Amino acid sequence: MEISGWLDAVRTNSALLARAARAAGPEAPVPTCPEWTMADLLGHISAVQRWVTEILQTKAQERVRRSEVPQPGAGDDAVEWFETGAAGLASALEAIDPETPVWTWASGAPAPARFWIRRMAHETAIHRADAEAAARGSGPVEPAELAADGIDELLELLAAVQMGPDDRLAGFTANYHFHTTDVSGEWVIEIGGGSDRVTVRREHAKADVAVRGSASDLELFLYSRRGADGLDVFGDPALVAAWSERIRF
Repeated sequence: MEISGWLDAVRTNSALLARAARAAGPEAPVPTCPEWTMADLLGHISAVQRWVTEILQTKAQERVRRSEVPQPGAGDDAVEWFETGAAGLASALEAIDPETPVWTWASGAPAPARFWIRRMAHETAIHRADAEAAARGSGPVEPAELAADGIDELLELLAAVQMGPDDRLAGFTANYHFHTTDVSGEWVIEIGGGSDRVTVRREHAKADVAVRGSASDLELFLYSRRGADGLDVFGDPALVAAWSERIRF
């Protein structure tokens, strides 16, 4: 996906998120994040966006502590605070050369800034869906190419993270085939059964279970933002439930 598409996604989904937050109100529960209210969601996304802005503006080569990022005051409106931070993030993303090395949590070391442009596009799109769910009007991740790229990124990150002793994937073995039906996209994911925790291949192949659907529906399912209803499932349905139980973001 082009960088311009990621930048558009940050601005568009930030605006939609703010609109949904105002419609829902700060105390509204967020059904896709059961432990959060809208105020919690706004606090999270505002902190993440300002944190990334600091990384980009300073071209940080080491981890920036989130405690160093400005926090809202007692009298600040949470939605306005988010909107100001989102605008600052968008400007920082647009200003930086995508090849500029900056610290990322995925590498634990400097890597091209395009990582953050892509990551913030999908972070904002998914939390926009959360906010709209709280406002009882959740829409799809659009365009479909953005949702397909979000699946790609999610699976890349899942494969890159090392398994710890308390990991939900510990001892779990399964193969999945995910297939988008509205745009091009197929992935085979192998969990367990080897030296690597997760391997991802972009191909058509048989697996223990295959799940097909629109890019948006499939991405939201993989992020545990929706169930498997309406998706085409071929194979062991218990493994579909296991994905939502074991892999949560």
